[in-house]
Parts: sequence; structure tokens; C-alpha cells
Amino acid sequence: MQNKFFYKFLENISKLDETDIKNILQSFETERRIFKNILDLLDDAFIVMDNEKIFHLNNKAKTILDISNIKLPIFIEESYRFIGNQTILDFILLIKDKEGYEKSELVQHGNEERYYSIEKFLLETYYIIRIRDITEDKKIQLQLKNMESISALNTLAAGIAHEIKNPLTSIDLYTQIIKKKIKNGLINIPQDVHEYINIIDEEQKRLAKIVNDFLITARKRELKLEFENINEIILEVLDLLKPEFEKENISVKTKLENIPKIFVDKDYLKQGLINIVKNSIEALTTKDNEEKKLIEVSSFYDKGKDAIVVKVFDNGVGIEMDKLQKIFEPYYTTKEYGTGLGLTIVYKVIKEHNGDIKVESQKDRWTVFTICLPVSRGTKMITNK
Repeated sequence: MQNKFFYKFLENISKLDETDIKNILQSFETERRIFKNILDLLDDAFIVMDNEKIFHLNNKAKTILDISNIKLPIFIEESYRFIGNQTILDFILLIKDKEGYEKSELVQHGNEERYYSIEKFLLETYYIIRIRDITEDKKIQLQLKNMESISALNTLAAGIAHEIKNPLTSIDLYTQIIKKKIKNGLINIPQDVHEYINIIDEEQKRLAKIVNDFLITARKRELKLEFENINEIILEVLDLLKPEFEKENISVKTKLENIPKIFVDKDYLKQGLINIVKNSIEALTTKDNEEKKLIEVSSFYDKGKDAIVVKVFDNGVGIEMDKLQKIFEPYYTTKEYGTGLGLTIVYKVIKEHNGDIKVESQKDRWTVFTICLPVSRGTKMITNK
């Protein structure tokens, strides 16, 4: 490498005694060693080269380029024999010949995508190449961007949904007033208009449910944790849905074992269980064969997992294998009518209780939802609060 001081030293070497020469050479060696040690400590890769040779590679550069057993300096063409990651060297040679300062990014595809920031600095007749692995930075940027986009979209959508909810409340109120006046004979309208009013009432209720379901999924809920017996919540849900069981001629069985109380948000968990049981009702409603319609709800304490396990079984139409993985996704539905948010809400409720939920099914035979609610983690949640 060219160095003014070094060449001046060579010009005057005849005037120096042996001790001076030895001291100067030792000084050069010390500086070289310090320079090497500093570069090897850096997280970035550094390469010192000119148009023909590579003079220095720090440890990070050897790692990124996948180099072993190389002796420096070495001619660039010869170095290919020792370099595993030749793509980066090709890219360096490409930007090296461009004039002035150069900074570029390289995406390297393989088992895992890697992102590199590559900078070129010109120092007299030499190039210093700095390579920085920015893969993790790129991942974080992408995650933040996605989170910001989702958060902004949720905020916007929740605001729109809230604005829709207000006029829906007014439509519901005045529809009920009109229906009440018709029932009491205070106003007379043709039969077809009466039917139109009923359609308006049904559709606004359906739209209101869509809005409410969306708001549940879009907003982060602050859990109101209380020490509850899950069996009591199950019985309340079944009692609430009793008219629907009777209407569809569905038999309901329970197998509720003695279980410890845990901390849960009762109303929130109740909503999740209602959605699961309603899903079972719908599966039985569309069942074609004459088999007796059955829903069975069981609960028990799993000592090994330290968790309350709740199972909801039905012998309805079942779910196809390729659809099982999608049923908790927002807006995914197999029904002609529905928001596709019912089971998404269930998933959100269980996960926010630090629990797990899975579904198993056999097409045209049965479906069972299994919920695990941890006992100790539930206690930890209330402790943290």
C-alpha cells in the first residue's frame, strides 16, 4: 500500500543506522497490528483493495464472504477460489468501478433472505469497502410498518364503524316505534309496506351485529378480571341459548367436573362461549340426515397443564380439513350469511386470557372445540394488574 511516510523512509534509509531502521519497522508493525485488531472488533465487514488485489479483510468480512485459508495480499481473480459467497464480491467489483462515493443495498436470496448495505470509500488509489448486514433492521422496519399500517387501519375502521353505529341506533329506534304503532292500530299501512318494514328491521339488526363484532375484534379490551367458576359461566350460556335449542330440536348434554376457580373477564369469556355454541347450533341446523342433533359441553381440570379444559362437541355437518386452519381468520366464513368474525372473536377472547383453542372435525360427522385456560397464568394476570 502506498504511504508517503513509508516512501520517504525508503528514500532516506541509507542515512539511518540499524537501530533507527529497526525502531521504524517495529512502529509500522505495531500500527498494522493495532489497525487489524480494531477492524476485527468492528461489527461491520471491511475490505481494503485496489483494482487488482485484496490487501485486507477483517474477521466480519471473512464471515460474510465465507472465506477460509486465504493469504493476503491476493489477486482478486485468484481470491475466488477461497470465497464461498462470490455474489457479494461480484457486487463489490461492480460498484468499485463507479466514480466517487457509492452506497448500495444488496438482497441475497437463499434459504434465508439476507440484506446488506455496501459502501465504497476511495482513499488515494485504494478502496475501502464497508459491508453491513442489515437483515434484522429490515425485518424490524417491515414489522413496524405492518404494525403501523394495521394500527392505522384498525383506528380508521373502528372510527367509521362507530359512526355507522350511531345512525343504526336511530334507525332501530324509529323502526320499533313504527312497528309498535302498527301493532296498536294507530296507523294503517298496506301489507307489502308492513313487510318492507320488517325487512328493514332485520337488515339493520344484521348490520348492527356486523359493526359490533368488528368493534370487538378491532379494539384492545381491558380485561375486568374476577375470580370465577367456569362451569357457572357455561351453564349461564346454555340457559341463555335454551330457546334456540328448543326451536331446532337440539339435545344438550353437560359433563362438568369439579374445577378450581380462575381469574377471567366473565362477560368477555361468556361472549366467546356463546359464539362457539352458536356455531354448533348452525352446524346442526344445516344437517340433512335424521340423526339426533346433539351438543355436548364438558369441562375438567388438567393437572399436567395446570389448566381448565372446556370442550364443545356437536354432531353437525363438520368442517373440511383444508378449511380447519382458516376458521379463526377474520371474515372467513363457510356460511351464506354471516360476518366471518364470530370465531375470530372467540380466538381473540381466549388468547387475551392467555389461553389456547383448537378445533378438530370430521366432515359430515362431528366437530369439537377445545379451550385451555391456564390457572396459574390467570392468577399472574390479576397480580400484574
